Amino acid sequence: MMPKLQNCAGLLLAVLASGVHAAEFEPERLKDGVSLPADMPRLYVSDFSIGHLSDARVHVLDGRNGKFAGVVDAGYAGAFTTSPDGKRLYVAATYMTRHTHGERQDMVEIYDADTLRMVGDVAIPNKKAQAAFMHNLLRTSFDGRYLYVQNATPATSVTVVDLQEKKVLAEVASPGCYGIYPSQTEALRISMLCGDGKLATVTLDAAGKVAQRAVSPKFFDAGDDPVYVPSPAHDGRNYFVTFQGRLHRADLRGAEPVVEQTVSFVTEADRKQGWRPGGYQAFTLDQARNRLLVGMHPKGQEGTHKFPAREIWTVDLATGKRVARTPSKNAIALSVAGSGKTLYALNGATNQVVAYALPAMRESYVSEPVGEAPLQVDAP
Repeated sequence: MMPKLQNCAGLLLAVLASGVHAAEFEPERLKDGVSLPADMPRLYVSDFSIGHLSDARVHVLDGRNGKFAGVVDAGYAGAFTTSPDGKRLYVAATYMTRHTHGERQDMVEIYDADTLRMVGDVAIPNKKAQAAFMHNLLRTSFDGRYLYVQNATPATSVTVVDLQEKKVLAEVASPGCYGIYPSQTEALRISMLCGDGKLATVTLDAAGKVAQRAVSPKFFDAGDDPVYVPSPAHDGRNYFVTFQGRLHRADLRGAEPVVEQTVSFVTEADRKQGWRPGGYQAFTLDQARNRLLVGMHPKGQEGTHKFPAREIWTVDLATGKRVARTPSKNAIALSVAGSGKTLYALNGATNQVVAYALPAMRESYVSEPVGEAPLQVDAP
């Protein structure tokens, strides 16, 4: 053994004598973030990570071809949304000091959409709803100044975050109401969907104090035909869809919510076959053509409101009539790109995104599987 040690010592001395210095060694550095083209249409896909719930993700795909572009951590039951200009990605997540237990900390994390690097965060009250990804649980004001976070402890309220000052402005109590629908004209005004079949609208002052509350007349029966919480908006109107296929249009711009129209896009013949909406994000708006796209399944009944779609129906918003029906590959979430050129449908059986060219509803591509339990797709 001694001769071997002597040989090693001699070799070390020889290396040092040769002038090789440790400072010349360049260690490999881990890279943080990506560099996405500014003109790349982004497609955000939530992953609830059902096998390891404390490690949810938001996957980022290239909307042109469905190729993987990056990933953002979403903690436990994280919700996400984007700024109105698409330059920021906001994630509201929960973390525990010991991974699955310990002290809880709820955070709003702010990411640059081009690099997916975190550029800021805001600590929020530990009340964020521990729920599956769903639109209208995290929304920005129309001007991007404020972020609204749905709380449930199970008492419901909304945390208001001032994104400019990076601080919590207020917490607004919303007993019996759930879902956040920001006004398209007033930054500090939101509406909420209530279990008694009404809409409630709250207007805040600059300090975050409630300046006005108003409630609409009852427009649905939660025991007979409930309304989905997600509600797309266009031109100041929000569109609510019921489990049985009724469409309600509400003007939520003013201090008082106004339900303007209620129609059924399921005919009596369709109803006899049990056609109903289904999915986690069962419908979306094609704003360019003033149409609603809805995932539908036959033989529906109580409890099938999250069933994957067998067809995607195109409904004219002006008349409430179905104008087209397209076969669907088990879609559980739908989103139309802001450009109006593409519909993205998340296949709940294979975890793939299927892209359809609009308005022809011609299939463009199918992505590789995304995540473990994706529930939401968003194409801002």
